[in-house]
Amino acid sequence: MPLIAVLYLVLGTPKVYAIQGNTAQVKTDSVLFFIRKSKSKSITKTKELQFLRRAYGKLHGIDNDSLRTRYLSILSYALLSMEDSVLFRRVNKAAIANSLKLGDSLKTAEAYWDLGSFFSRKMIKDSAYYSFSESQKIYEDQDNMYYSGRMLYNMAKQQADVKDYIGSETTTISAIERLKPLKKYRQLYNCYNNLGISSNALGEHELALQYYEEALFYLSKMDNPKLLLAGNINNVGIVYRDKKDYTRAIQKFKEVLKRDSLKQKDPILYAKALNSLALCKVKLMDTIGTYALIIRSIQMKDSLNDARSLASSYANLAEYQLLRKDTVASIVASKNAIALARESSNNEQMLETLAFLSKIDDTHASSYAQRYIRLNDSLQKEERQARNKFARIRFETDEFIAENVQLEQQRVLLSRQKQMWTIIALVFLLLGISLYIIISQRSKNQKLVYQQQQQANNQEIFNLMLSQKQKVDEVKRSEQKRISEELHDGVLGKMLGARMVLTGLNKRSDEDSVKERLEAIAALKNVEGEVRSISHELSHNAYQKINNFIHSIESLLNTTEANNRINAIFTYDDEEDWDSLKGDIKINVYRMIQESIQNAIKHSECENFFINFERNDDIFLVTMNDDGKGFKSNKGKKGIGMRNISSRVSKLNGTWSVVSTPGKGTKITLGIPIQLDTVSGDMDAKEELQNV
Repeated sequence: MPLIAVLYLVLGTPKVYAIQGNTAQVKTDSVLFFIRKSKSKSITKTKELQFLRRAYGKLHGIDNDSLRTRYLSILSYALLSMEDSVLFRRVNKAAIANSLKLGDSLKTAEAYWDLGSFFSRKMIKDSAYYSFSESQKIYEDQDNMYYSGRMLYNMAKQQADVKDYIGSETTTISAIERLKPLKKYRQLYNCYNNLGISSNALGEHELALQYYEEALFYLSKMDNPKLLLAGNINNVGIVYRDKKDYTRAIQKFKEVLKRDSLKQKDPILYAKALNSLALCKVKLMDTIGTYALIIRSIQMKDSLNDARSLASSYANLAEYQLLRKDTVASIVASKNAIALARESSNNEQMLETLAFLSKIDDTHASSYAQRYIRLNDSLQKEERQARNKFARIRFETDEFIAENVQLEQQRVLLSRQKQMWTIIALVFLLLGISLYIIISQRSKNQKLVYQQQQQANNQEIFNLMLSQKQKVDEVKRSEQKRISEELHDGVLGKMLGARMVLTGLNKRSDEDSVKERLEAIAALKNVEGEVRSISHELSHNAYQKINNFIHSIESLLNTTEANNRINAIFTYDDEEDWDSLKGDIKINVYRMIQESIQNAIKHSECENFFINFERNDDIFLVTMNDDGKGFKSNKGKKGIGMRNISSRVSKLNGTWSVVSTPGKGTKITLGIPIQLDTVSGDMDAKEELQNV
């Protein structure tokens, strides 16, 4: 029975279903009260049934269909073990009707499971098979393979009971297919055990032993399988008994009887093993201790009120008495076996005993033979009808499965169509995204080209401005030189002439003239000295430092900062006369700085670019580094920028190095021998610097 039903019985149902005021609440509580009282371990079966009847009586006042169905399911399972068949059928019928009304498939399956168990106990095999089949269809439809497998096993047991062993094998294998992936070892043991029983009944003894071995494999995976292990050994003994290997059968039955505490834990199995051991000894005509075994078996079965199995023990006693040549005692035992078989509906034992009596009781042999024939024909007819019913139910079930398969195929087809349309929609979506990305990328590329062109234009404008500034500075220096020359050669010459005239006049002897001329000459000397001083100063400044090289670098960095998101930091020793460097050094260093900062902008994604000038003895050191993403500096291939730097450094007879680490930026160091301009200047280099 499903675990949910057991939980309801143990735990009860919460008091949250009262939806019609205090009256409904009281009735709900009353149902729960009587259900819980019925589960008390201290009460008798009669008292338990009384509580269940009162719980059922309280159900009539509950209008909540869902709650009513739940209580009916609990009561159906509880009444299954009671003797009141009428009440069980009434409750079970109501449980099925209510669950179907609510569309509660789980409760419907549970109710059919209860009904199948009821019919199986009552030996109504076709109805039991049908009920289990209805439950199995629901579980299968819900994809509950565990309960579907268990129902298939129950159906297989009903088939085996009407000797439809081939059908039982087929159904059991279907159960195994569902249970094996779930690793339900107890249920798999039951299934292989049933396959062993069916195969043995069909006379396939070796196959039966293989199935019992497989059952033993799953038994080994279970916790505390001792009692089941005894049953497995007993079944193997029965196979050896049926194949007339009585010696090995006796070994197995003795092994069963030696199991620890089996007599107390499973007295029915113990009594059956005693009876089977005695039968095998009779077949081997071994009477030593055989009678005691049979009597112990009869006493235990009688105390357990197991009339069905007791009939088998009396049949064995009959064979034992015949072995001892006591025909009268054998006939008496046989008649007892027939009476017990009739009482317990053990028709197979009755047939065997009638056949036995027809052989040993000459007086009534004909009567026994006729009874045997009638009973055998009746049983064969009933079994045939039952098998036909099973086949019809299986056919209807197969139709149901086929219909479900067809519906599933239609569902799969619709699902595939849905998937196809989904894929088409995704394709169009991806196509749209791709077009958007392409257009967006093209737009970005155009923007980048525009920015690069703009940057190139800005660089060209900057170069033109720098060139113009250089020209203006050159004109200024030229004009200063010209003024210096004019002052020196023109004004100074004239004043020198005037001084010489005054010096001549100074030769006059009158005292006043001499004095005035001396004053004039002194004044002219002062003017001459002042003009000479101005001339020398102007002439000297024409060749002195006006920071053109440093200014050019700063202008380059300022323009770069304005056009790009980068912070340029320029440091140098302001005590050094950087403009005194040779023109080739200045223009090539300028170009290398320009190349390096452009590379940093394009590739490094840096935020800061650092430049430092310093002098180390006769070496002009230029250090440039950024805080960008860097690169693997050991790469063999160099870009055109690196090759240009290498070429320029080589022309200056210098050295250079580049160090870069991914994620830590790039550092370029230039070492150039210092060469100074002459006073007049290196005009070719100046012109090139002016054209930067």
